[in-house]
Amino acid sequence: MKRLTIVIPAIAMLAACNSKPSVHAENASVEEVAAATKDAVKLEPGKWATTVSILSVEGPGIPAATAAAMKQQMKATTVETCLTPEQAAKPPQDMLGAAKNCTYEKFEMRGGKMSGTLVCKNAPGMTVGEMRASMSGTFASDKYDMISEATMMMPAMPGGPSSGGKVTTKTQVTGKRVGACDAATKAG
Repeated sequence: MKRLTIVIPAIAMLAACNSKPSVHAENASVEEVAAATKDAVKLEPGKWATTVSILSVEGPGIPAATAAAMKQQMKATTVETCLTPEQAAKPPQDMLGAAKNCTYEKFEMRGGKMSGTLVCKNAPGMTVGEMRASMSGTFASDKYDMISEATMMMPAMPGGPSSGGKVTTKTQVTGKRVGACDAATKAG
């Protein structure tokens, strides 16, 4: 679960792109997709409000205590940050630095829309197998709205199936530029 919360906001930042270019990639590394979209990623500097909402979590035999903790985490979280002109000019691989051992099976960006399937194998924080995240959404230089559905194998949990199982998490990440940076957000 923690791994997902690292990857999804980073992917959402990649989605906050200028809608002019068109990119298509298959079986490409995160770095290759970042290079292909480097001129497309033109975030507007300023104060950004990003909201992450976990829409659902499903898996076999999730114990009641674990389900209750996940429901608590499903509350939408909004964070305001200041994106400086220097940060906005950085290539997207800087934003996606946490995505190790990952490959885009498919990535499309065109006309203000983005979609892709990212597969991560043996990534830090993952105990077994792979994580597969399919994402789609809309983007502009001043806002984005992404839905992601990630599936990963989880180890056995106390009170759950002895073999663990697949857990699927559906997340929505929205962001928008809300104005100029102020002293409170410049520190973040």
